[in-house]
Amino acid sequence: MKKKIWEAAVMVLLVLSVTLNLILLCFCLGLKKQNTQLSGEISAIPQQVDASLQTALARIDALQNESQSITSYFSIDFGALEKGMADTKVRFALKEMAAGSTVHVGWYDGEKEQTQEARPAENGFFEADLSIPVTCRNGTISLIYNDGSTDTVEIPEPNLDVFSHYLIQWNAYGDLGWHRTGGSPETTFTANAEISSTGPDSNKGSRAMLYLYRNEELLEKTLLFENAYGYSNNGSCIETTFPPEDGDILSLRLVITDTLGYTYEKTLDQLLIPDKGAVPEFDPSFDRAGGMRIIPPED
Repeated sequence: MKKKIWEAAVMVLLVLSVTLNLILLCFCLGLKKQNTQLSGEISAIPQQVDASLQTALARIDALQNESQSITSYFSIDFGALEKGMADTKVRFALKEMAAGSTVHVGWYDGEKEQTQEARPAENGFFEADLSIPVTCRNGTISLIYNDGSTDTVEIPEPNLDVFSHYLIQWNAYGDLGWHRTGGSPETTFTANAEISSTGPDSNKGSRAMLYLYRNEELLEKTLLFENAYGYSNNGSCIETTFPPEDGDILSLRLVITDTLGYTYEKTLDQLLIPDKGAVPEFDPSFDRAGGMRIIPPED
């Protein structure tokens, strides 16, 4: 009887020991998890402080620029297009203006510039009408305030983008392929293209044509789209067969007209025939990364 009681007591102590060990293990695991979380939070403190500091510095810089600014209001309104120039109205208000002082408005796009005196408008505002090339993508508009002896220059618009208000940025890709049957000099040339775009909702491609030239002789042409923003085709959109001659240059040219009447032209690919019967090769003189030529509508 005593032996059974002893065995039961030992069993109870063993169970209690295992239970306590499990409790201690869970407690240690919990402490480890809390320590890991705490370490992560501590590690994040410098980043949070740095972000807060950068925000504060940016705010201080903005307030400093605002306090040094000569204007209390500035806006730009784009109007009609005429012969590739955009009518641009600049409207602004000065914080203060001394008697006998003047203020001029100017624009600069890296190549061309224009400056004119601003005229007084209603409610203490000033206005100036500028004519800026529609192709301007990264220009500036500046204000030149003269108090009678000293010029103060402010650039309220350092990133003037006229282009995106009117015209379309076309992303166009195309390539020329070829194949022959047997040893025949007859060569079949194929062409495909892919076009996408970004631009104002008020403008899109009214017509897109793809042309294949042999030297300056037109071989084939095809209509890619009408009244659309892009084009995609898994197959060939042009195919023609002929025996090429020495020195032949094959050019794949894209011409798009938008709803405003502006024309965008670009050569997408160009092959060179070095010798009669030789394998056509990419023309090393061709710049595939070249931009589009933009032509304003005729009067």
